[in-house]
Amino acid sequence: MNKQETIENFQIKYKKHTFSKSIKITLKKDDFILVTMPYLCPYKTAREFLLSNFEKIKSFSANKKIFSKDFKTKFDTLKIIPSNELKTIKKDKIIHFYYPENEDFSAKHIQKELSKAHTEALKIEAKNYLAQRLSFLAKKYNFKYNKTSLRNQRTRFGSCSYQNNISLNINLMKYDFDVIDYVLIHELCHTKVKNHSKNFWIEVEKYCPNYKELRKKLKSNY
Repeated sequence: MNKQETIENFQIKYKKHTFSKSIKITLKKDDFILVTMPYLCPYKTAREFLLSNFEKIKSFSANKKIFSKDFKTKFDTLKIIPSNELKTIKKDKIIHFYYPENEDFSAKHIQKELSKAHTEALKIEAKNYLAQRLSFLAKKYNFKYNKTSLRNQRTRFGSCSYQNNISLNINLMKYDFDVIDYVLIHELCHTKVKNHSKNFWIEVEKYCPNYKELRKKLKSNY
């Protein structure tokens, strides 16, 4: 049976997995932490591991991005509007975020709701841009792939299955267009080379000569 507890206002959930080989900590939200562990691992061991890393987790949460009132997404899909109440409305593929103008905009409850609205805007922009751009680059460089899917992930920007189904992270929409193109080309190259061998990077360099610079830019800002 999975266990839960609260530590310093963080909701902690411990979850055992039959195929887990190690303890893993994931900050799901500002105040929710998921601890996954091997099935035979004692809860006490997992909790001690969590506590040994707790200051680092709190630091990560505290340093989370603070949105400003004039924040804009790449295609201006998120509209931030002063109001007398806090609410989010989706209309004509635009996310309208209304905030109480008499309250502190950096307040946790406002930022939390704005973060959700931002995610919805990213989904719209990713759906409108990433799939079409992937198709364009595939035709331009003569790649063939099967299906495209979009996900909201913390650690992976994209993936390509053995069936050549390509998955892309909606958070790519936070990056410059040249960085996005690098990730799309990276995954398209996996339709030909299924690993990160020397041959794979030679393939990437054919279509993206400055991939090393863009790769650094991608990793340093995520």
